[in-house]
Formats: sequence, C-alpha cells, structure tokens
Amino acid sequence: MLPFFDFMLHLSGKYVRMRAKGGGMLEAVQGVPLGLAEGGMLRLNFCGFETCAPGHSFGPAVRDHFLIHCILSGQGVFQAEGKTYPLEAGQGFLILPGQVTCYTADSEQPWRYCWAGFSGSEAPRWMDYCGLSIFQPICCFGSIPEMEDCVRRMERNEQSVCSPLISLARLCDFLALLHSEQGPRPVRPVFETAADYMAQNYSYPLAIEQVAGYAGVSRSHLFRIFKRETGLSPQEYLLQIRLNRAAELLKKPGLRVMEAMYSCGFSDPAHFSRQFKRRFGAPPSVYRKEHERERNGGK
Repeated sequence: MLPFFDFMLHLSGKYVRMRAKGGGMLEAVQGVPLGLAEGGMLRLNFCGFETCAPGHSFGPAVRDHFLIHCILSGQGVFQAEGKTYPLEAGQGFLILPGQVTCYTADSEQPWRYCWAGFSGSEAPRWMDYCGLSIFQPICCFGSIPEMEDCVRRMERNEQSVCSPLISLARLCDFLALLHSEQGPRPVRPVFETAADYMAQNYSYPLAIEQVAGYAGVSRSHLFRIFKRETGLSPQEYLLQIRLNRAAELLKKPGLRVMEAMYSCGFSDPAHFSRQFKRRFGAPPSVYRKEHERERNGGK
C-alpha cells in the first residue's frame, strides 16, 4: 500500500494538487486557479531601485499589498499613523495594506532605496518574524552591499522566466536580512520549537537527532526538556502525535487503515497496530469499524 498524501504545487500560474501514483512517482489530480489558492502563500509582487531627487515625495497614498523600502544611501522621512520617522542608510520602513503613508527624500541628501512588494496570508507572520508591525514599522539591515545584491537577484529573477520557488527563496533571503530597531525577536523556547517541528513533520521519517538539531540542542538536552515539560521522552511525544493523528484519520469515512498508517509516519503495520491498541484499547481496524457504526447510527 502506498502512502496516502497530497500537496499543492504552483505550476504555470495555477496550483496543482499532486498525489502518490506508484513507483515513487507523482500525478497531478487537479489544477486550482491562482486566485482561489493564493491566500496560503507568500508571493513577491515586484521589486526595484530608485534614486530620488531632492525633496521628492510620494503620498499620502494607500497600497493593497505589503511593501518594504530599504535605504541604501542618503536620508529622508517616513510618515504613518500620525508619526514621523527620520531615516538614513541602513534603515527601512514597512507599509501595510490599506495604510495611509507618505515618504519624502531629504532636500540636501536625498535617499536612494530599494524595495520589495509582496502579498499572501503568510505575509503577516513573516512580518512578525522580522519584529515589524503597525506599531514598529522601522527596520534595520546590517550590510548595504548585501541588501543591494539581494534585491538585484530578485530583480533579475522577475525580469526572466524563473521558478516560483526561486522567486519565493529570493524574497525570503530579503526578509531574512531585516530586523526591527528593537532588535530580533526573542529566540523561541526549545520545547516549543521542537514540539512545533514534530507537529509539522510527523508524517515523515523523523529522527530525534534531527529534531534536536533543528532546536539547536543536543539529544540528551532535548530529552531532559521534554521530560520536564511533558513527562514523556521526545520519542514518546512524537509517537503520541502520530497515534492521535491516526485516530483522527480513522474516524473519517473512506480512509483505510493502511492509508492512515502511512499518512502518520508509520511503515510497519504490526508496530502500528500494537502501539495503536496500547493507546486506544483496540486495534486500528476495530477502532475504524466502531466509528463507522457510530456514523451510521449504531447499525
């Protein structure tokens, strides 16, 4: 039995649903128009550079997307939400969708800046990662040459036909160079980082060493943290995630036991059945039938 899984892939302006076919191959199931599926994406709209004339101003104006300007030389002011921010090279500013803003180049040392506009429902979360918000719209970046080179690469990609994944990667490179003036966000607690990584990747073969590496600690340190927080070892915690997810899938009509097993990161039917029975008091096949009877009104 093949693993039961599918995912969305962006191809030629559409999102295409892919699923396992056989022999390790994938097949396209259906195409979804871009406008119906773009909400879950982070997408680069455009980018560029501008050398402003002295006193050059833009706004008051409103954008329908996220926009970040990064100052490469000179200085100017940015106005938003009733506040005025004097800015210089090495700083940048965030404009939010629907926000009225105005920005003006200095009359003696006008700025030169680069910018990137982007959209998608993942954009607010990325702004949170950067420490940026309507209350903290000003960011910093460490290296002006590195920032300029990054946007040049984005610009070249936008001027040529390239994979959407490359475009997304370039945008992520751009955002990774930014941090708020208040400094980077505090590092997430190790347990939260590791537990979230497990929750996102339980369906794949996942070694605890891999989880520890992602969280930035040794396996033994990760073990101590999980024991302290949950009373379980990391391996037991991961098993619990997989079994709970398998139980959820088995309650759904039309999904077979082997499909649920593969979907939750198991590869050995006997091991899966044994662990499932230990946790839920019945083998997966019996558990599935019981819930099928419940859906049918006890028949």
